Amino acid sequence: MARIHFLILCALASLMLGCAKKQVTTIAKDVSAYPQDARFYVLPSNDSASKHPSNAKAIKEAYLQAHFSPWSAKPNPDVKSVFWVQGSLRSKPGFGENRLPNSKEFTQGILDSMDIAHYPSVAQKAIITQATNVRVVPSEKMRFDTEDDFPFDQWQNSWIFAGTPVLITHYDTTKRWAHIESGFVAGWILVNSVGLVDEKQIARLKKASYILPERDNIPLYHKGKFLANARVGQILPVVKSLKERDIVLVPMRDMQGKAQLVESTIAARDIASFPKGFSQGRSAEIINTMLGDKYGWGGYLASRDCSAFIRDIFANYGLYLPRNSLAQAQVKKSMQDLSHLSRKQKERYIIEHGVPFGSVLYLKGHIMLYIGEYEGRAMVAHSAWSVKTSTLFRGYKNMLGGVVITSLYAGKEHNGAFSKKLLIDRVTGITNFYDLLENPQ
Repeated sequence: MARIHFLILCALASLMLGCAKKQVTTIAKDVSAYPQDARFYVLPSNDSASKHPSNAKAIKEAYLQAHFSPWSAKPNPDVKSVFWVQGSLRSKPGFGENRLPNSKEFTQGILDSMDIAHYPSVAQKAIITQATNVRVVPSEKMRFDTEDDFPFDQWQNSWIFAGTPVLITHYDTTKRWAHIESGFVAGWILVNSVGLVDEKQIARLKKASYILPERDNIPLYHKGKFLANARVGQILPVVKSLKERDIVLVPMRDMQGKAQLVESTIAARDIASFPKGFSQGRSAEIINTMLGDKYGWGGYLASRDCSAFIRDIFANYGLYLPRNSLAQAQVKKSMQDLSHLSRKQKERYIIEHGVPFGSVLYLKGHIMLYIGEYEGRAMVAHSAWSVKTSTLFRGYKNMLGGVVITSLYAGKEHNGAFSKKLLIDRVTGITNFYDLLENPQ
């Protein structure tokens, strides 16, 4: 009864204040309260290599099969799923980068440029020659749900590495954009970022051994000319391994739109064999290369969002993951439902059953890596924009802004007693990726 009276008073107070809460942007306390060093959360007793080293060959084969799958695929025949954005282009133009409403004429023009009536117009085997955005529409313009919804451009789908095999299925009316299918994402890319491959090149790449970059932004050159930056989560085909460096193949697009495979060198200190054997320490080192990086919705400005962060970590171990957070959490239907549990029950289950650095936690629109227990809290590493909370008279945007380590109570300092907006409230499932490495097929 007391709670009912309290809620009535709250409602009356809100009405007296015009039914509007003041919005406040602040920095989540967790970012400064907890050590931002993933190694700190590794228990020495758990810092051992994978117990499945004999499975490395099967893991590698399964990963490469998914990686190269576009070259043995046909265009997706389901036009509605390929161009799912049609409806919103007609009825929900949203807001542009200038914070003003997009016109229906503008979005209809984009829809017309897709030339959907002639899809699929081609089936061309190709390879990404320049890391690039994968867009929902053939346009670099932005669409936001609200005028102040930055950085959530709903037309930004993903970021794709150079060297990724793709199938070109269609072109827009300008021929400036190509619609592609890769092993993990489909969408529109600029034509100048992709090159056609022939069967000889395909065979060479499939027979190659592969290595992993140990950090982001390792420049690759050919005859003094910059080609690309190698990044964590990417695999590179090796031509020859030397004592202090490896020679790798990097694709370039020529004037005829074809891919040329050229050689580049990368220092041995910057690479590791693919795949790695899993260990908490290795995962912590991978995370540390990304900690503090800025958040990038769908790979905006070549930065990582939550699912790219998870995908790039587990690529090191040969686990090929899909693009979005829900699909990742539900991979092989292995997610355990936690939605029915209270805060205390949920956190206790995570701590008792989660594998530090090997389990992920899912909540609608977000995914996080569980890294262990600290001071009774389940700790996570994730790439996140903010945690929105509220008190009686104020709404808060508790900024995280990128790759951070937090508890599941980030933003608690600005959350009301009856508000259920914290990460712990919204977590609905846990998935053990470590066990998936036992059965890569």
